[in-house]
Amino acid sequence: MKEFKRTSTGFHYVFESVIKAGETVIVRMPSVSANKRGINDIGWQCDGDVILYGTLSSNPKSDTAMWQEIADNDEINKAISAIKIVNNGEACNIVIRAILN
Repeated sequence: MKEFKRTSTGFHYVFESVIKAGETVIVRMPSVSANKRGINDIGWQCDGDVILYGTLSSNPKSDTAMWQEIADNDEINKAISAIKIVNNGEACNIVIRAILN
């Protein structure tokens, strides 16, 4: 499972990667901090043919984890625990950014 990286300033987290052709990647969302910071906003960009899914499951790698598609221009549920990226085309770049408040 992949992780977001915290940027050097504030509560911004970024996942940037090249996703191989046909690859599926699961990215765990940043943890809510002890001082109750939660996810305020999530955005993403990709230059390929990918489908994103979100889950609320505490164990995203589990066979029983339920996934819901995140369509283009849809708001992403800020309670998700992980994002699954399914690449249906050639290798591509993806960037996902999460801002905690």
